[in-house]
Amino acid sequence: METTNKFTKAVLIAGLTFILYGYLCRLIGLYFFWESRSIGWTLLLIGVIAFLSNRIKMKDKKKTLLEKIGIGIIIFILLIQTILVAVIPFTDAYSVAKTYLINDANLKTEIGNTTGFGLIPTGSIQKTTDSRGEYGSATINLTVKGEKAFKDITIYVVKNADSPDWKVEGLE
Repeated sequence: METTNKFTKAVLIAGLTFILYGYLCRLIGLYFFWESRSIGWTLLLIGVIAFLSNRIKMKDKKKTLLEKIGIGIIIFILLIQTILVAVIPFTDAYSVAKTYLINDANLKTEIGNTTGFGLIPTGSIQKTTDSRGEYGSATINLTVKGEKAFKDITIYVVKNADSPDWKVEGLE
């Protein structure tokens, strides 16, 4: 009996192809469809869910606990990832990071004038409000697209309780 159907195979192959292309385009300096790596990982996770679902259908119902746990973990990861991708672009920390990157002279020298940003920003933002005020920190990973090149950047942004604005602390 076959363990994977055509859909599962297609999604797994597409995910692996996109991931491979994403890493190769960075390696050889091809500045087209850099988002393929993120899309590939998402497709790969969806393919793994489909594979585990097929295994559940084929096995005795009592022996499927590990597959069900695996599916639950992957769904949780995809849910968190989707929430972050939807929320991060609308935060003050992301706006400050983008403005900083657009105006950064070192980055302009390296990639030219910024023409855009990748579709899928990732990272984390932590914000707390207490009697001292609002403070927090953010780590944002995004692709900066320039006239000459693209670059993956991790930018660190902080907000102190005594300051109304987020400030860039550093970047990699």
